[in-house]
Amino acid sequence: MAFSDFKNASIRCTYENGLDANGKVKKKIKAYHNVKETAATDNIFGATAVLENFGTRTLMDVEKQSTITIYQ
Repeated sequence: MAFSDFKNASIRCTYENGLDANGKVKKKIKAYHNVKETAATDNIFGATAVLENFGTRTLMDVEKQSTITIYQ
């Protein structure tokens, strides 16, 4: 039987960063670390909405990335 331990989590926000020469949207990625394992989706989205208000770029995407160790 396998077991797992939570190591860390982060939020990865993708912001719109203008257009390139071909008219495609450029993206800027910002990561925020030290996210708790139990952080609820609604709370993460609320926090990123507040963070978006501090900047001038439009938020395109939010991801929660978790790392766990799996062992036997």
